Amino acid sequence: MQIIVTILAFVFSFTLATLFHEGGHMLAAAASHTQTEEFGLGFGRTVWSRTWRGTVFKINALPILAYVKIKGMESNYDAPDGFYTKGWWARLFTMVGGMLGNLVLAFLIFSIVFSTLGDPRASTKVGTVTPSSLAEAAGLKAGDNILAIDGVPMTDFDQISAVVQASENRQIDIRVDRGGSQVDILVTPALDASLGYVAIGYGPGFVRYNPFKAVWRALMFTGEYIVTYIKALPLLFTKRGVQSLTGPIGIARMTGEAAMSGFMSLLWLTGIISVAIGLTQLLPIPALDGGWVLFLLAEAVIRRRISPERQGTIQSIGLFALLGIMVLISIKDVAGIFVH
Repeated sequence: MQIIVTILAFVFSFTLATLFHEGGHMLAAAASHTQTEEFGLGFGRTVWSRTWRGTVFKINALPILAYVKIKGMESNYDAPDGFYTKGWWARLFTMVGGMLGNLVLAFLIFSIVFSTLGDPRASTKVGTVTPSSLAEAAGLKAGDNILAIDGVPMTDFDQISAVVQASENRQIDIRVDRGGSQVDILVTPALDASLGYVAIGYGPGFVRYNPFKAVWRALMFTGEYIVTYIKALPLLFTKRGVQSLTGPIGIARMTGEAAMSGFMSLLWLTGIISVAIGLTQLLPIPALDGGWVLFLLAEAVIRRRISPERQGTIQSIGLFALLGIMVLISIKDVAGIFVH
């Protein structure tokens, strides 16, 4: 049953995130007067299609992920309403449109979650304890309110998470309020290979806001997460950063655990995933949106266009390299599951 929930949660999160990502590309292309030929949900045989304003909208037999086909990007490079016949700014806007779509989705999700379930970052309460985790073994229970760690008062989940992640392989004393009584929990945080970061295995409780404050908090949190993501990029060039990389299998496990805690928890994680997908796509790596942006920046420097054929070749090479890296990360994720 848990495997089915994990698969469905993973498909839901990534399909919703890619729908908004590809939709962002399509809307940005339309604003730039570039024709979109197809916008599809899923793969395989087409079970439904409609044509509107020259774009064929499709739902396919396997409704997983989404895609967009912008005219002139893969062939017919000289089409008057195609990608390569548009100006520099129009092409740049089309490529960053995917990231903007992901940020819009994240903002909407956080607004919904903050106004219904609540904000997990503002809470010091323990919402869930992962079965067979370090937290469960140490005696931490759902409903506990974390007061202090090693005598330092805790004010929110971010502070607690920062202390835990800075205490790898070092025993910490977590003082909690449990039904009016104070209890000390001794636990030694460790790197969870399947998650890619130091953890003890618990999920926070939530603080709910009114709709107006929820929208503002959602806007602020989306911006804060963007800053956090950018600050974390240099870590990718360290041993710890490489060890913390998580592929589809690791992310699927995370979405499955979130789904087991309830739909709103899954929705919250989907918002996080959406921001991560949008920003990761803008990394200057061939095969990603950032690869196209890199070509555009190169054009601005050399003051001439790079041939579409050459761009296509480099993007193809980048795609194969990226797939190879994903396979290696997935092998690490699988190994982490068996080890733990």
